[in-house]
Amino acid sequence: MSHKTNGKGNNFGWFFGGSHYDVFATILGFGHSYYGRVASALPLESGMSVLDLGCGTESVGIAISERLEGHVDIHGLDLSSVQLGYATEKGERKSVPLNLYKGTMDMLPFHDDSFDLVVTSVAFCETNSDVRKGAIEEVSRVLKGDSYFAIVDCAKPILGLDTVMMLPFFMFKETADSWNNHYPDICREYGLVLENEIYIKSYVKCQLYRKL
Repeated sequence: MSHKTNGKGNNFGWFFGGSHYDVFATILGFGHSYYGRVASALPLESGMSVLDLGCGTESVGIAISERLEGHVDIHGLDLSSVQLGYATEKGERKSVPLNLYKGTMDMLPFHDDSFDLVVTSVAFCETNSDVRKGAIEEVSRVLKGDSYFAIVDCAKPILGLDTVMMLPFFMFKETADSWNNHYPDICREYGLVLENEIYIKSYVKCQLYRKL
């Protein structure tokens, strides 16, 4: 069963993690087409270095790699050994090289100015506000200048049938920063300026920030 790890986020266990996680995610509307829409919303360029925070089974990284026909360096970080283990298997099965790390998104094991793009997809809602703020500070550190950070997260929903179906999901998520649109102010504190936002689903928004 999933549980919080030192208040940092969900460390998915055997039942909710790995291949089971992908099955549950697909049932909830986070299948292959969702990750394709996330990838299409990102400013992707061949040869870039990408970091996926809270990568889970690394469906986002694989979708990005597929879109760039493998001409990309994918790095993923997650708390869960189960998720990372299955991500490794999935990457090998799809012939997508992945660089995976176990850790928390507010303490990144990377040098300054390492990445051309950082993305997090429906992972911030699994953390608390302190972790999210720490993660944004760390993103600003590891992101190259004039590069982008994409926050894809549960947000105040627009009208849609899938919104009604997902109401129980929202009840168990701490999404105040996204629901009240706090991210632009928090990101601005660390030199990240909002340039664009779109809804990926009726209750999931992608906000694109550029590092000054």
